[in-house]
Amino acid sequence: MKLLSLAICAILSSTSLAASYPITGNTVNCRSGPGTSYGVKKSYKKGQKVSISCQTSGTSVNGNSIWDKTSDGCYVADYYVKTGSNGYVTKKCGGGSSKPPSGGKVPGPMKNDYPYSG
Repeated sequence: MKLLSLAICAILSSTSLAASYPITGNTVNCRSGPGTSYGVKKSYKKGQKVSISCQTSGTSVNGNSIWDKTSDGCYVADYYVKTGSNGYVTKKCGGGSSKPPSGGKVPGPMKNDYPYSG
């Protein structure tokens, strides 16, 4: 039983949740958002591997509008990441703000419609 547990632990520790892919450009900027107008947070060198947590659309770079959010929390143009695909290779990034569309206000009047008293 210990051997089986040890084997399972070894398999799980060698499997990462986010796949890593090599950078193909000489120096590739990682930006605060999915587009070339966002500020540069850091840069990656050619051949450096990045883990992609999710993907979203943004500024088109050489005909590719997919941007990869790295495990560092910044965005790299997918054009410069060798994912082996011209499309999405992982989940799309969740968007929008955490605030409700109403700005935090409850729509309409509130009433206590709880059927029990006491």
